[in-house]
Amino acid sequence: MSKPVLKIFPSHDNTDRRERELDRIAGAADPKTVAVPLGKVVPLLMDAVANDRAWLNDFADDTVRIDADLYDVLLAYQEMQSRAA
Repeated sequence: MSKPVLKIFPSHDNTDRRERELDRIAGAADPKTVAVPLGKVVPLLMDAVANDRAWLNDFADDTVRIDADLYDVLLAYQEMQSRAA
């Protein structure tokens, strides 16, 4: 019995996919992004930090886009934390 294969793209799209991936690697294409609710990401990141997962270091210098309102709240929270210390 053969192992099932997960196909993300239709087989006729393999050439296009390879070209897109080569463009991305070469820096000629936009980076891949995914929109995810913060509530789905935060628990996973908290768990990864708590368990000192090495893969977090791989993304330490990556840029993350967040809503401007959330950024303001985070700055205010950071200021409160520094005053409490």
